[in-house]
Amino acid sequence: MWKGRKIIMRQPQVKDAPILQKWYMDKEFRQLYDAYSSISLDSILQEIQETSNLDDPKAARVNFIVLQKRDELPIGVAGIRNIDRQNGNAEIVLGIGEKEKRLAGYGIDMMIVLLDIVFYQLGFEKCYLHVHDNNDLGLNSALNFGFKAEGRLRKHSLVEGKYVDLWILAILKDEYEELPIVPKWKEKK
Repeated sequence: MWKGRKIIMRQPQVKDAPILQKWYMDKEFRQLYDAYSSISLDSILQEIQETSNLDDPKAARVNFIVLQKRDELPIGVAGIRNIDRQNGNAEIVLGIGEKEKRLAGYGIDMMIVLLDIVFYQLGFEKCYLHVHDNNDLGLNSALNFGFKAEGRLRKHSLVEGKYVDLWILAILKDEYEELPIVPKWKEKK
């Protein structure tokens, strides 16, 4: 279990499948979070049962359920995928399923916890994420946080019948350590 200022992240459990399905069936959520594999309850249950943990040296992906710290109610999902131990990098994904929680500071907390895992638990040098061009909130949040644009795949994804660009954003460990918001955010835990 990993804790931030406002959130707790833990590995998904069978009891989480219905809430995951609810979020995955939400059209708006699906447009912002593309790391789910299916909306089928059976597929979600299978994915939960096959979830790796960070201690597994062969794990290529680790998923988390994100809980609101004050009452431990699920509010979102997060993950580390494309774990490349040989080259010391990984991709993070995060999404807040509960709409009323999306602009309440949970995203930054999720990002800090994920980056701490990637940089300090896994010991990696680089962390990246993908954001679709039509996700202004996600793109602006990542750039304002300190991620740098490394590339743009033009008209890469078909979203709602329209082709959109896919941005590749990354942050290096030393860049993360120089961000003034990180120690300030952590000291208020």
